[in-house]
Amino acid sequence: MIKEGAHTYIDGQGPVVPYTGKYAVKLADPFAVIHAGWDAAGITGAYRPLRVEFELTDRCNDTCKSCGMGAKPLADGITLSDAQMDHLLTEFTDVALSSVAITGGEPFVVPRQLYRFMERAHGTVDIGKITTNGIWGSEKRCAPTLDRLVGAGLLENRIFVPLLMVSIGEQTTPLEYVARIIHHVVTQFTDRELNIAVSSLADPADRKHRVYELLALYEKLYGDFPHDRVHSTMRVYLENERLEDQAPIHRPGTTSVTRWMKACYDCFAPTVGTYVLPCALMKASGDLYSCAAFNVPEKLGFGNLFRESFREILERVNSSAYVRTVRDGHGLKGVGEVVSSSVTDSMTCDSFCGSCKLLINKFEEATGQQEPGGRLRTFIPLRGLAVRGEQHA
Repeated sequence: MIKEGAHTYIDGQGPVVPYTGKYAVKLADPFAVIHAGWDAAGITGAYRPLRVEFELTDRCNDTCKSCGMGAKPLADGITLSDAQMDHLLTEFTDVALSSVAITGGEPFVVPRQLYRFMERAHGTVDIGKITTNGIWGSEKRCAPTLDRLVGAGLLENRIFVPLLMVSIGEQTTPLEYVARIIHHVVTQFTDRELNIAVSSLADPADRKHRVYELLALYEKLYGDFPHDRVHSTMRVYLENERLEDQAPIHRPGTTSVTRWMKACYDCFAPTVGTYVLPCALMKASGDLYSCAAFNVPEKLGFGNLFRESFREILERVNSSAYVRTVRDGHGLKGVGEVVSSSVTDSMTCDSFCGSCKLLINKFEEATGQQEPGGRLRTFIPLRGLAVRGEQHA
């Protein structure tokens, strides 16, 4: 499979090769097009996201004990209303957002809302990625679902080649479904039309990935696995502070925060190919985070898109001393200008996001400047969250 990192293109650092990378672009000059949109909309500042990854719903057909997104059972979760989806499109258009990634929960448990959003986004913002556990990959549903996605405009993006990301790990979706989706995509679409990726999440206790089961099953059902078409994302489950009753995660080994800082890439530099950066995360409640990592620190939450305008939130992100320090320093290593190595050498954690969380606290102690993210905990996640005073069922 195609490993992450093979094709990374950063704004101002050389040419872009279209149709390469997990998040491939269709254009040789995507950054020029994106900048032109920002200029026309009057969007300035160091932090201007190329993508928002948003939860269409936090409902899911599965109940994974280590769910990174904190998904809820079908009966308990919330789904964006039609009015909320329309409101988001207005906000996305206002800041010239180039693409969105639709996630959950499981987006395909609310197909009407999924297709409606896609149809209304057509020509305004690209549907760059849809993340799914593949529950629709049965023999009866697979082909019709892909036909419906095409009918909703999935292949008609302006900048990005759309990506289907199928996540496997603790999910109970049969791997046969996942294999069928992959086979249908690679035989019915070219890599200039639709990309396919498998996100394999392993338990940190044994680091075992189900992707190897998937490879064996695919070859049994369809022959040689299409390694040249399928992008691979291999991760280990991490703790998520938004998931209150998550099963304990025991990840062996510790790494100093200093080492994490040195290895951190610049997640605020406009980037396509391996990633789409900067990328924001919006929970189904409307809470917006300046980073789309599933275990993003709560203090990187800067507002609520159903209570405030996207422009207001962007202004708040750009006024953040911590974000500015990370951006100016081209990654977490920039925080070393404020937090000394004697402090970061003595702290250990198990991830980039874990080191970011520790660094925010130390940064605040050193500067006396508090990040606003904790305020998100005061927002009431109403089942029918209102859009600026309007009530919706």
